[in-house]
Amino acid sequence: MFDRRALAVFCALAAPCAVSLAQPAYSVDSYFDNRWYITPFGAYVLPDSDRGAKDGWGGGLAIGKPISPNWNIELRGMYEQLDQDLGGPGKYKNWSASLDAQWFFLGRQGFRVWQSNSVQPYLVGGIGAINDKIEFPAGGSDSKTSFMANAGIGIIWPFASWGRLMADARYRYDDNHNNFVSVNNRLDDWVFSVGLQIPLGPAPRVAQAPPPPAPTAAMPPPPPAPPPVRTVNIAGDGTFAFDKATLTPTGRGRIDSALQEIKTAGIQPTAVSVVGYTDPLGSAEYNQRLSVARANSVRDYMVSQGVPAGIITAEGRGKTDLKVTEADCKAQGKARRRSDLIACLEPNRRVEVRATGETR
Repeated sequence: MFDRRALAVFCALAAPCAVSLAQPAYSVDSYFDNRWYITPFGAYVLPDSDRGAKDGWGGGLAIGKPISPNWNIELRGMYEQLDQDLGGPGKYKNWSASLDAQWFFLGRQGFRVWQSNSVQPYLVGGIGAINDKIEFPAGGSDSKTSFMANAGIGIIWPFASWGRLMADARYRYDDNHNNFVSVNNRLDDWVFSVGLQIPLGPAPRVAQAPPPPAPTAAMPPPPPAPPPVRTVNIAGDGTFAFDKATLTPTGRGRIDSALQEIKTAGIQPTAVSVVGYTDPLGSAEYNQRLSVARANSVRDYMVSQGVPAGIITAEGRGKTDLKVTEADCKAQGKARRRSDLIACLEPNRRVEVRATGETR
């Protein structure tokens, strides 16, 4: 059972989660930071009453790597010290190590906020070993290594590209090999941790389009006739829910219409470019990720409708190439309320599909 004392400790350690827990969930599967990381952390331990020990402090180091938009793997080592309680056998100095898996059930975006530093909740579970060492008051010591497992819940708060705050609460199962500590077959401890997750290496960067070639002095020969090109703009509102990247039924219908328009124009596509844009609300980093996710959603649906995946490229340009600015909306008196401003900026929230190919 997660008693009141355990709940109070976790709430104190996980205070940053109050930043955005009231926001609706939002998933972007096309972007995640896959760098290796290290996490030095401190821990507070609520031991099983059968240990005969007081609450204690500890700490350790975790080394991990994201392997998908929703999963991390992590190797975690920890030391803790638990002083003797009344009637207990002695002071504990325990070492433990485990291999853990973390599941980010809302993806790397976590809870939606306007800024890019969104809180990311996760579930965690793992197995390993624990060395229980007791120092007796009269002198001497004894130790035993036992199987250990843990499970819990936590949050990651990426406050900067170089650092993320981590906090979690875990139930720890110690099988107490050979009844080393007590007559019970197991020990049930609670461990609460707070740490600083530090990614290793440079942050991922979004590829930029190459600059146009410099003009040459000599006039080149006339180029061959360019292949036919068809450009279709798909409005963002109705295609996606506001601030989300999942296609709506309306959006799928618009893409079907765009594909039919290209077919009617007599073009057999050999290359298809999908470019996503956003409005200027929110940070540049956040809007860049959102525009990439929207472009990828359109690309994936086109593939499902028979367009070869190998001829499609998808990119996001965030809040660049604005058709309507906030200043335009203010000048038109359409920015007094946030809902009016969102409606006024609608032309910016679009996906552009450009098909190049051969005439049938």
